[in-house]
Amino acid sequence: MKKLVSNSILKFYQTITIIILLSSIVKIVISKPESIKISFTKYSKNSLRITWNSIDLIEGPSLLYSTELFEPDNYATSNSITSSTAETIYYDTEGFHSFTYTGLIENLSQSMIYFYCVGDKVTNQWSQLYNFTSRSDISDNSDSGSGGIDNEVIPFTSSWFGDMGYIDGDSLNSDWYTINNLKSISNQLSFVTHVGDIAYADYSKDSKYYGNETIWNNFLSSINSITSTLPYMTTPGNHDSFGDEFSAYSKTWQMPTEHHSNNWYSFDYNGVHFISISSEDTYIPLSDQHSWIENDLKQYRNSNPNGWLIMYSHRPFYCNAKFGWCNDDYKDEKTSKRLYIDSLEYLLYKYNVDLFISGHCHAYETSKPVYQNEVMGTYQDPKATVHCVIGTGGNKGGQIEEWYEPKPWTNGLKSSLNGYALLNIINSTTLNWKFIANLNNSIIDEFYLNKGQF
Repeated sequence: MKKLVSNSILKFYQTITIIILLSSIVKIVISKPESIKISFTKYSKNSLRITWNSIDLIEGPSLLYSTELFEPDNYATSNSITSSTAETIYYDTEGFHSFTYTGLIENLSQSMIYFYCVGDKVTNQWSQLYNFTSRSDISDNSDSGSGGIDNEVIPFTSSWFGDMGYIDGDSLNSDWYTINNLKSISNQLSFVTHVGDIAYADYSKDSKYYGNETIWNNFLSSINSITSTLPYMTTPGNHDSFGDEFSAYSKTWQMPTEHHSNNWYSFDYNGVHFISISSEDTYIPLSDQHSWIENDLKQYRNSNPNGWLIMYSHRPFYCNAKFGWCNDDYKDEKTSKRLYIDSLEYLLYKYNVDLFISGHCHAYETSKPVYQNEVMGTYQDPKATVHCVIGTGGNKGGQIEEWYEPKPWTNGLKSSLNGYALLNIINSTTLNWKFIANLNNSIIDEFYLNKGQF
C-alpha cells in the first residue's frame, strides 16, 4: 500500500513538473520578439528606431547593441554592450491583440556595422542577433545639432515598391519574389520604401472592415529578413485602414512623424530630402497635412535651393493604366482625384520637387517632366516633376494589364510585371532610376534624370 501511495505521489510531482516546464516553454514561444523593424528617426542622423511585436506582453522591453558580436546573456557585465529601454505600445484596433515595442539606438558612428537584439530584460529572453550598417552622412562632430553632414550629396541606392501583400504559396503575385530578390541585393541598399498597401490584411470579405491580424502578422514575418537589417520606410495606402482609421498601421510602422496621429513626415539622407505625404488623410488647403507639407517644402528650399527633393505617397497624380483612379474625374465616397491634384500638384511645381513616387495602380509606368498635363522639358533639362508608379510588389489583387491611349506625358515602358525599383543618387546633378522585374530579377526599364530648376 505504501509503495502504491509513493508511486502515486511521484507521478503527481512528475506531472506537475512537466506542466511547469511546458508552461515555461509556451511562455517563451509566445513572448518571443517578432517582426523586427528599423526606421529613421526625427531626432538625428546618428540614431535609428527599432520596433518589434510580440503576441504576449513583454515585461521589460529592451534593446541591446554593440559594434562587436556579443552574447545577450552577458550584457550586464559587458562594457561593450549598450542597453536601451523600449516603450510599450498597445493596439486599440478591434481584433488586434499583439503588442508593439519601440526604442532608439543612439550615438551611432559613421559607416559602422552594429549588432543588436531585442527582448525582455526581466526574463532575459532575447531575439537572435541582427546587424545593420550606419549611415555615411553622420558627422564626426558630436556637437552637430542634426548629428549629420548637411547638404553634401553622397551616392547611395534605395529600393521602392508599393502594393505588396502576404500570399501563402508560390503564386506569381506572391510577395516572396520581391522579398527574395531584395535579399539578394540587400548589401547594396541604404533603405527600402513601401509606398502603401501593406499586407492586404483587409482583402477578404470577413476582414474588409477591421482587417485580419493573422494576415498582418504573417506579412510582417515574411519581410523580417529585410526590415531587421535595413530601414524600412512606409506611407499608408487605402488597404491599411482598419475600422476607418490607421491606428494599427501607425503603431506597427513607427515613422519619424511629428505627432503619433500623423501619417506624414520627412527625412534627409546623404544630401537628399525625402517627403512622405498621406493620400489617405485630409490634404486640402488649410488642413494640418497641407500646412505641414508646404512648410516643410519651404524650409528645405530656403536652406537648399538646388538640392534633390523627392516626394512619395500611395496615390499617383499621373497614371495611364485602365484603373479607376487613373481617370482624372475619378470620385468615390471617400476621395476625389481632381481634389487631390488641385490641392497638391501645384506645390510640387512651386518648390521644385524632382521626383514623385507612388503605387495604388498595380502596374509600372513613368512620366516625362509634367505639370497640369503639360510636358515641360526633358530628362536632360526638366522643368517639372517626373512621376513614377511602382505598384508592383505583388498582392492578391493581381496586376493591371490594360492601358488607356498614351497621353503626351507618358514615357517609355509600361509593364504589368511584378518587381521593384532602384533609385540611385549618383551626385548632386544626376540620378538613375531602374525597374527590376521579379521574373529573372532583371532590369527592364531605366532612365537618368538631371537636376532641374523650375
